[in-house]
Amino acid sequence: MPSRQSPPVRPAVTLMAMLVLLLTSCAAPAGQGGPAPSGASIGTTSPACDLITPEIAAKTVPGVIPVGQNTPDRPMGSKAYSCGYMSKSDQGMTDLSVALTSPASDADIAKAKSTSDCSPVTGIGDFACLQWTGYFRGETSGASANTVLTAVRGNETLELIYLASPPSAGAGIPDGDAMARALAQAAVDAGWGTGTALNIPAAPTVGAPTTTNNPVCALFTPEKVRQAFGAKAPPQVLPREVSCRYTFGELGTPGPDSMIFSIELLKGAASALPGPGVRGEAVDGIGDSASFSMTTEPAGPKSLRPAGDVPITILSISAVRGQNIATFVAQVLISPAGPTAAQTKDQLIALLRGVEF
Repeated sequence: MPSRQSPPVRPAVTLMAMLVLLLTSCAAPAGQGGPAPSGASIGTTSPACDLITPEIAAKTVPGVIPVGQNTPDRPMGSKAYSCGYMSKSDQGMTDLSVALTSPASDADIAKAKSTSDCSPVTGIGDFACLQWTGYFRGETSGASANTVLTAVRGNETLELIYLASPPSAGAGIPDGDAMARALAQAAVDAGWGTGTALNIPAAPTVGAPTTTNNPVCALFTPEKVRQAFGAKAPPQVLPREVSCRYTFGELGTPGPDSMIFSIELLKGAASALPGPGVRGEAVDGIGDSASFSMTTEPAGPKSLRPAGDVPITILSISAVRGQNIATFVAQVLISPAGPTAAQTKDQLIALLRGVEF
């Protein structure tokens, strides 16, 4: 994506139960997330989810389900309230992420209005524009299809991200125009319309390469991740504001090219841990202390991956360094002809030794 990229959450795409539990234990107490947006309900849900409700999300991306935490607090390290939805099918995965900043500072509003490579949209808020990056209409780079709507209304900013993974063989190619229309209509349905007709610019034939300036992604280059696990397909970057994911190109095919590697970094959160530190099988050489855990689950509707006979192996290392907590997760289909779970564990540990976070 363009250099300004600040897509939300990561809690919104956290797929592993252990990570969700860890984030829950480290979440800021209620009331520390800042004031709720004007007009939003004050309760147990995120103002971003109150704005883009499950009903609106389902109209935007058919078949989506909520993912990640849904709390009235902002994710740690983020100015924005967040909400996430995801769907999966045999054709791949799609993701709808919401980031709502309210109240937004003058600097936040100026930043939103100066979004690079962003085509103006009329009929939404005081300002709105669209970006397209990644895979469109036959591009063979394997990048994802990102369509981003950035909008400003009063003292609030809104960012909606529609992300589609590269289609599997025989599947349809993402349509940037349709994605843009869906995001614009979602903003109108959420009450951000001006009452005038929407004027939506046409998507480019090919979007710009997917990139990110997310400092969490900078902990490991895509090439280093690829080499660590012996994958042949280059990872695509799925960046988030407080987390980062690298996904490989064959999510339904056993082997290292069916991996999702994610990084979650929570700065200053170690003091919120219950007890002396992270728990699990102790691992030396990563942070001040680290632990390893491994679980398996069947591929299917709950896994948000293409269905298959091979179970998903989830290898997770949680580490503390000073007051920071980092969680690294490799989610992979173990191939009988490829590295075993034990070997993948060793690859994960080797990648993380000496990492500074």
